[in-house]
Amino acid sequence: MALPTLRQLEYLIALAETGQFVEAARQCAVSQPALSKQVREVEEQLGIALFERVRPRVLLTPAGEEIVRRARRLLTEAHELVDAASTFAGTPRGTIRLGVIPTIAPYGLPGLLARLRDLFPEVAFAIHELQTPVLIEQLRTGGVDLGLLARPFDDTGLTGPDLVVEPFVLVAPEGHPLGVPRAMGRGEIEGASLILMADGHCLRDQAIDVCALAGRPPPTSVTAASVTTLVRMVESGLGATLLPASALSAEVRAGQGLVVRSFEGHQPGRTLTLQWRVTSPGAAWFRQIGDVLQAHYLALNPAIPAVAGPRPLIHLPEGARA
Repeated sequence: MALPTLRQLEYLIALAETGQFVEAARQCAVSQPALSKQVREVEEQLGIALFERVRPRVLLTPAGEEIVRRARRLLTEAHELVDAASTFAGTPRGTIRLGVIPTIAPYGLPGLLARLRDLFPEVAFAIHELQTPVLIEQLRTGGVDLGLLARPFDDTGLTGPDLVVEPFVLVAPEGHPLGVPRAMGRGEIEGASLILMADGHCLRDQAIDVCALAGRPPPTSVTAASVTTLVRMVESGLGATLLPASALSAEVRAGQGLVVRSFEGHQPGRTLTLQWRVTSPGAAWFRQIGDVLQAHYLALNPAIPAVAGPRPLIHLPEGARA
């Protein structure tokens, strides 16, 4: 029996993930007929149907689910083989896929690729913005090589350095019961109805955890899909929200009628970390990437300390009240 090629395995995985031949072909940068032919060839080689063609989508058969699971593992090991060769050669090269959660990407990454390319001129970097559960799955299955995300999460099979501790701040419209221009005690938000991110975003869970420290979780009835949407909702008077401090300079400006409040004493926050698979052979230079990420994030957000640093003071954007 002829063995499927790595490229054919990539086609199977793309088709399984997209459920459409056209989209899978676009993702793999081949024509739809070419991809269809290769998928059919693999099915003929293996003597089993991997996909059920139900127009306009395709569904994995039970056999297809097992084959695709094994294909992901084989591709991960193939990528690690190349990484190991690059490591032994002494010059990192190839493509590094960096997964980043949406509440970090807009505020921690501007200008990052230029710094990474200066450090690793033979490496191409691809950024993938993914929610935490998807990012963790992609890390474990080889869909991405590195993940920049916030704790807590199940880090089984993963490793990497914690980078910075980012405090949360409360943003409320002027005139709101929480819109008082002074530092805030945690008890003030007990039972408050806050606007939070939609389910699936780790920032929602982290914000609820902060509220739980003060008392019962808030009976939130309004959700948003992005930090920008959260702030626009607050600006329109719908309620208050909790934001990571790095978002302030981009999202809160003079004239918006917003009050920004830091927490008294030991400020609640989130720990940002860079993670990779424990089996990855690139740990030595991945740590160098971690150093670049930490320095870059701190340069963009000077009020936020490294993990080992002191708790920060919140520097508000010019014009915002505190």
